[in-house]
Order: sequence, then C-alpha cells, then structure tokens
Amino acid sequence: MIVIAGSPRKGRYSDRIASHFAELTGSSLIFARDLNVGPCRACNYCKGKGDGECIQKDDMGKVINSIMNEDGIALVSPVYWWQTTGQIKLVIDRLYSIREGALRGKRLVVIMNGEAEASDAEYRILREQFSEMASYLGMEYSFLGVGTPEGNEDALEAALKAAGNLALTVK
Repeated sequence: MIVIAGSPRKGRYSDRIASHFAELTGSSLIFARDLNVGPCRACNYCKGKGDGECIQKDDMGKVINSIMNEDGIALVSPVYWWQTTGQIKLVIDRLYSIREGALRGKRLVVIMNGEAEASDAEYRILREQFSEMASYLGMEYSFLGVGTPEGNEDALEAALKAAGNLALTVK
C-alpha cells in the first residue's frame, strides 16, 4: 500500500497519523505537500492519445506508478471546510488519468482528522463521497474519521490507536 499524507503543515497530527499507519502496514509514505503536481486540465489527453498517461510531466506519474505496483492507497488528510486539503485534492483529481478498471480490486483507505468529534456530519459527508469513488472504481474501501482538536494530545493518542486498529484490518 502507498500512504499519501495531505497536510500542508509538516509534523502535525495528520503527518503523525499517516506515519503511524504507514509504519504499521509496512507502506511507503508520500507527503502531498512535497510533490510537484499540477491540477487536472480536463483535456482528456489521458483518455485518448495518452492511453492512461497524463500530458503533464510532473511528479504524478511516479505516484501513479507506485499506486499501480501496490495493493492499495491510503489517503490521510485533515478536514478543511468539509473537504480534504488542496494538496491531496490535486493528487485525487489526477488519478482520473488511470485506465478504467486498473484500480479494481485494490484497496482505498481514507483517514480524515479534524477539530470536530468523530460523529460530526463532516465525516459522514466525506465517508459517503469516498465510498462512491471507491464503488465507481471497484476498490475495497475503509474509512476512519477522528476528532483531533489542536493541542489535545489525548485525542491524538486515541486517533493513533484507531489508525492502528484500522491498519490491522488492511494488512
């Protein structure tokens, strides 16, 4: 599995959760903020002449190759305004270039953390959104939403434990 951490803030809660999950699953870890990834141009080159490859020659080609060589992808992001961060959204949008059916049978794990309690609507919205994406792509799907208010180390410890429990189910 490849783990992509979406926080723009180095060393914060999302990074710590992503690192913990990657370590427990034996996965490689990529930080979206360190990637040179442009936004999808909706040119459809990848669906025609590109035959699954994007016209843009940036870091996303290496990310996609990594994904294709693994059994799945884990996306870890803080919640920003009921959504993932912009850094990880760029990566998600560029997955469009992957050939139809190429992700079928792989696993999609999404871990979202934010200020709100895990029962908050933002996690339900995100869970449903990624569930639809996984279903469309034919991927197995797991979601974890955890409340990690800034400065609350107890909440972070609970999130790390929950991520560890999830890691045991996807190994």
